[in-house]
Amino acid sequence: MKSLPLASGILGGVLVLGVAGWMIWQLQEPDSTGLAREPVVVVGQKTRASLLQAVDQYLEIADPKREKPQVLAALKPELKPKMICHENLIEVRQKSESQQLVGIAASCEEYAKVGQKLLASSQYKNLSLLTVEATGETYRVLDIQEALEGDLLRSSVREMFSAEAAPRALEISETGFAALSEENQVEGRKVFGLPQNAEIQLYKPS
Repeated sequence: MKSLPLASGILGGVLVLGVAGWMIWQLQEPDSTGLAREPVVVVGQKTRASLLQAVDQYLEIADPKREKPQVLAALKPELKPKMICHENLIEVRQKSESQQLVGIAASCEEYAKVGQKLLASSQYKNLSLLTVEATGETYRVLDIQEALEGDLLRSSVREMFSAEAAPRALEISETGFAALSEENQVEGRKVFGLPQNAEIQLYKPS
């Protein structure tokens, strides 16, 4: 009979430790739920392709306002370099009657051909939210918001994406850019007429 208080004490201790452990886990796993409230839109393959085409063209063009310099274009224009991008569509939300918000993960890399090698320079990868507007059957990008780097990444991603999309976006930021970069390399070799096993050399300004 005297063992009962001891058992109760052990059980109570286990419960206390369990609650403390849960609280510590909560502190280690910050909330990733997105805060954006615009309605999420389900798009078909044709619309998806049109949206990504508009985004792709926007990202591949040098724009001083975005402060994403293209080194080869500036220093080696005679090589006729090209910025190549691939995107992973995370979600589409309806902003207004004619405008949509397109959340993506994007990886861009600047390439040129030197001999039988692919010369690589400027690189860019980030999570972004683009405002696009329909113009007939195509779209044009009006604005872009990019996730902040460092410790603020999670905070800005939560603001940019919906409740379910924000965790996916953060997961992609940890694992998905490598696959997009590989797609850039494949396309880069193809664009410059190089074999798919051609060496990629990093450009180093002299």
